[in-house]
Parts: sequence; structure tokens; C-alpha cells
Amino acid sequence: MNDIFARVDDALIDRLFQPLADWMDRHMALAPDRAARAGLDLAALAWIVSEAGATAYAMRMHDVPIAIARAALMIAGLWAFTIVRNVFQGGARQANPLRPGMQLHRASCLLWIVALAAKAIAAPSGIEPVALLATGLFATASVYIGACTNPPPAWRKNLKASFAFGQI
Repeated sequence: MNDIFARVDDALIDRLFQPLADWMDRHMALAPDRAARAGLDLAALAWIVSEAGATAYAMRMHDVPIAIARAALMIAGLWAFTIVRNVFQGGARQANPLRPGMQLHRASCLLWIVALAAKAIAAPSGIEPVALLATGLFATASVYIGACTNPPPAWRKNLKASFAFGQI
């Protein structure tokens, strides 16, 4: 199972997120580490939107324990996004340790997106399930783009060769 995920993970990085990160760096002057932090900021904003309705409802109903629990959950989520965001602070100067080191985290994010998509489909209409799905998508994309901060030397060599021959 781990070997299968490793191949999927490498394909997602090499075929989707590394080209996207390189394109953003070239055309938008947005380095991958900054793009990862911006994506996590968007995920945090979507997290607030996804949790605010339930928290406000509990407060309106004067259900103090639930309101406190929902607010604590919102704060814990924001704290988690801040911790991951700090991982991407400043660009890496050598081969990126996040690529192999965060493989389990990326696997968890992909499973989380599947669960969030199922929840959004089954949930009654409203902005909260969509915002929760957006939270997962932005967070997962950020973790993958963060893994592309400083690609391995073989990727850079292949990228330069592709540019030289006009393939990209």
C-alpha cells in the first residue's frame, strides 16, 4: 500500500504540483513557499467560514458547552494551519526535506479530501460543507506546493532541458 501511495504522491508532485509551482513562480512571481503559505491562509479563512455558522447557532440557542466546543475546534484548526504555515516560512536552500518527510501528511490530506467530499455531497445545502471542502482542497494543495519549494536537482535539470527545447 505504501509503495502504491508513494507512486501516486510522486506523480501528483512531478506531473501536477511542480509544474504549477514553477508556472506560478515564473508568471506570477509567487515562489512556491509563498504560494503554500497563501494557500494555507485561504484554507484558514475557509475553515472559519465552515465553523462559524454552527458556532453562531449554538450561541443563539444559548447552548454554552457546544458553543465553547465549536469555538475551541475553530481555534485548534487555526492553530494547526499556523503550525503548518510556519513549516513553509522561508525558502529551502537545499533539497527540500518536506517532499519525503511529509508523505504521511499528504496521504492524510488526500484521505481527508475524500471524506470531506462525501460529507459535502451528503450534507444539506449551505455554505458550510462547501467551505469545509475548500479548506481541505486549499490545505492539500498547499502541502503539495510546499513540497515543490526546492525541487531535487534532477527535476531542475529536466526542467531546464524542457525549456531549451520549447516543450513547456
